[in-house]
Amino acid sequence: MSVVREIRPEAASVPSLDDGVVPLQLTEEETTFLKTAITKDENEMWKRVEDVRRRAYEKYPYPCLRGFYHIHFEMMRTSVYREILEAGRSGNTTFLEIGCCMGSDVRRLAFDGYPAANIIGTDLRQEFIDLGLELYRDRDTCKTRFFADDIFTVSPKTVDARPTEFSTATKLVQLKGQVSHLFLGALFHLYDEQTQYAIALAVATLLKHEKGSIIFGWHQGQDKEGAVDDEYLRGRFAHSPASWTEMWKRVFAQLESAAFADSRVVVDVVLKDGLPPEVYKSAPMMLYWNVKIV
Repeated sequence: MSVVREIRPEAASVPSLDDGVVPLQLTEEETTFLKTAITKDENEMWKRVEDVRRRAYEKYPYPCLRGFYHIHFEMMRTSVYREILEAGRSGNTTFLEIGCCMGSDVRRLAFDGYPAANIIGTDLRQEFIDLGLELYRDRDTCKTRFFADDIFTVSPKTVDARPTEFSTATKLVQLKGQVSHLFLGALFHLYDEQTQYAIALAVATLLKHEKGSIIFGWHQGQDKEGAVDDEYLRGRFAHSPASWTEMWKRVFAQLESAAFADSRVVVDVVLKDGLPPEVYKSAPMMLYWNVKIV
């Protein structure tokens, strides 16, 4: 199966951050966390938030950066967040985010009680991780680990020959079968259909195939699966709730068996309103989903 690296925005269609007002809607709880994690000086906090946003957008002009999603906490809005948090507090689980950007979601997860030492955040780009360390200024104090790596280095056939503990892993391929909880936010929708399947296969390879393990996330979707009508990011594919469920069943049937996929894999997916039109003209719908091993 051929895969395509993420689809980049068409340069001519990239809006300036100064082109129109983008709404930033944070709850009081979220604002309080940011002031605790960044600085109590609210003016300085927003100055740093905007500084890293502009520096990232200049090189990688994605709508999520335009919409301040580097400080939104979409993970905690998912239906399984509290369940995962409670499981994590036992100290016997591990958590991985793929495509963590500046690491706001995993920092919030640790703040809420998931043991920071059991959390890893990864992104394709070291620049995003470094900007997160600048934003939060916690390079010497953050107990959550971050490293840059490419999910396409992982497949059922590619594993690291050296046994590696979760706590010492420095690349994704070392984490095969070691992850209890795995989050991917705003990632799948950057790719075509075949590549999304390849990512799902890689992600499921990292997951522990045992009761209680969960993969979850959110990204653009549609009522009917198919190509996304989008001049900004051409060539992308959007799943429907039905096709998204079917894809994960195929993934686990390939990795385990059809019987395992039918009896042990439960997919829950909801299509909701997505980015506001000020952020993205087409105001796409979003899939919020989770895949559980039962």
